[in-house]
Amino acid sequence: MRRSRTAVVRIAVVAALAAGSTALAPSSVSAATTTRAKMYRATNNTRVNHEVKRVDIHYRISKLVRKHSVAMARDGSIFHTGDPAAKYLDAVNWSTWGENVGVTSGTIADLERAFMKSPLHRANILNERFRRVAVGTYRDDDGLLWVTVFFYG
Repeated sequence: MRRSRTAVVRIAVVAALAAGSTALAPSSVSAATTTRAKMYRATNNTRVNHEVKRVDIHYRISKLVRKHSVAMARDGSIFHTGDPAAKYLDAVNWSTWGENVGVTSGTIADLERAFMKSPLHRANILNERFRRVAVGTYRDDDGLLWVTVFFYG
């Protein structure tokens, strides 16, 4: 009986060590990717709540769009992408596009609410012709979250 109890204790110790080392390992998901995913979910949740079909995310374009969010943060001001069709949609089949840009010291939910209170941003979020989206986020050293959401269809 003592032998089996020792074996169980050993197994428990190995399992605890394995779980602990996993918790200490660096996360493979970056903060920017997590924030992008939250903004993407917020956009789709709003669309679904207004009976508009979800948009699919385009990851390659999202990397480009993130550069725009970083540029806004470095400039300290919100501005739209100059000629986004040429910048983001090269070799992509599209007929229409729209862009929402914003900054918040709060949360993704705060920014999504602000977008929905703005008629132009709301129109982009709820535009049924948009089928794809690219999302770029950047949190600066002051804690401000800079966001670019680029829609197209």
